[in-house]
Amino acid sequence: MKPISFRCVLVLLALITTPVFAAPAIIANKNVAGEKLDAATLKAVFLGKKIAWDKAGRVTLAVLKAGPVAEEFLKGAAEMSVSAFNNHWRRLAMTGGGTAPKSFEKEDELRKFVAETPGAIGFVDSATADASVAVLTVAP
Repeated sequence: MKPISFRCVLVLLALITTPVFAAPAIIANKNVAGEKLDAATLKAVFLGKKIAWDKAGRVTLAVLKAGPVAEEFLKGAAEMSVSAFNNHWRRLAMTGGGTAPKSFEKEDELRKFVAETPGAIGFVDSATADASVAVLTVAP
């Protein structure tokens, strides 16, 4: 029998310690549930171009600071990496073009904020979305 190489051990450790997640879910305060959301609107919301909902008042963004859920969601919704998204919002904030999203390290904190803040929208791992928030779908 061949001994296991150091490289194989590192790969196995990476697989074991890498968090596995489901797809990102778009969550919103329950007062946003009736809003129509398509890909263009979602992108406009997360880039600060749409600042008010049609029926639910002011948009309040909540984002995860980093991680695979943030990377996947922002790549799909805003067509940006996390760092490009953060740079976009820094530029907007410095020029008076918007208020940066509320950032969270943990999904449960983000979810609680969205549940308690009218007009709030954010994203979490779909496995952690619960009844405290509305889970939105994007129309084609």
